[in-house]
Amino acid sequence: MISLSKMIHNEATVSSILLYGKEDQKIPEKLVNFVRSGRPIVVWNLTKKCNLRCIHCYASAENENSKELDFASCIEVVNRLADFKVPVILFSGGEPLLRQDIFEIAAYARRKGIKCVLSTNGTLINKENYEDLKVFDYVGVSLDGVGKVNDFFRGVENAFEAALNGLKLAREVTLTGIRFTVTRYNYSELGEILKLARENDIPRFCLYHLVPSGRAEFSDDIDNKTRRKLMDFLICEAEKDGLEILTVDNPADGVYAYLKTKDEDVLEFLKYRGGDGSGQRIICVDFKGQIHPNQFWWDYTAGNILKDDLLKIMSEDELFVMLRRKKEFLKGKCGICKYKEICGGFRVRAYRYGDVWGEDPSCYLQMDEIAAKI
Repeated sequence: MISLSKMIHNEATVSSILLYGKEDQKIPEKLVNFVRSGRPIVVWNLTKKCNLRCIHCYASAENENSKELDFASCIEVVNRLADFKVPVILFSGGEPLLRQDIFEIAAYARRKGIKCVLSTNGTLINKENYEDLKVFDYVGVSLDGVGKVNDFFRGVENAFEAALNGLKLAREVTLTGIRFTVTRYNYSELGEILKLARENDIPRFCLYHLVPSGRAEFSDDIDNKTRRKLMDFLICEAEKDGLEILTVDNPADGVYAYLKTKDEDVLEFLKYRGGDGSGQRIICVDFKGQIHPNQFWWDYTAGNILKDDLLKIMSEDELFVMLRRKKEFLKGKCGICKYKEICGGFRVRAYRYGDVWGEDPSCYLQMDEIAAKI
């Protein structure tokens, strides 16, 4: 996750408040401590059930029953994560609000000292349940376009109106943001979504680069020429006040922001923030309790949170260890990049492309910008 706003303005953002508190230092001490702690943020896909059928869903979620953990098992998951001192749980799915016990689980996690984030399609937030969202430190609502464009993505008519209504209700009780996955079908909607965020006083916008996983495929993605233009646009938007702008799942964005700004503070920030943190600063626990390097990597399982020692997995699993040392194994464009220590590409995308240590096909940086001098 790259905060363009943090890099442009060098001030506290929603991200820093969630993780580190209201600090406004160039490199917050809590950021340094978080990176060194080895304690990851956990994406917890509580369910595979969903009331929508999004064409780009990494979980291939469906509106049917899935064999998910019961409430008692979920409480034990929280206990184990609390014992491991994870700072944040991001509750996801499927659609996590389809679990009737979601608020109770999150409330328990809060009592155990863990910050809680909700990732939702927003359509199930209503006047009967929106006040329960207070249990979450942050609620991110997915919108992938305005009106019919979003509905096309979601596979259900009027999903946009329901999600926008849910977002507005959530805004009344907690921090909120919009999550936007860019594809070749909706990249032209970006300006309208940013406008919508500002008009509705939504403080945060996260652009997710597409990761081929589940129902998403490389053919759904934009090309890298378009990606570079899109980043130029986002950097300009990040210069404006009133909306934190972040990008997710493409660490090259941080390098590009540095190349655009030539700000040494940005470079220092990236050295601590780093690139792809899969298997290190972030892990995934799925609806069965299985542990993965991130939420897009369900075809690799390192163990089960209810059966295996998380510290042992983090420190000894072969893939997790190699991901921490990825700069030693990188090939192609990523291998010769002089910024590989702060980027390294998004490894699961490279894996889908054919080689986990090969170059990330979504890197839009030019060779003369990144090649180490011989």
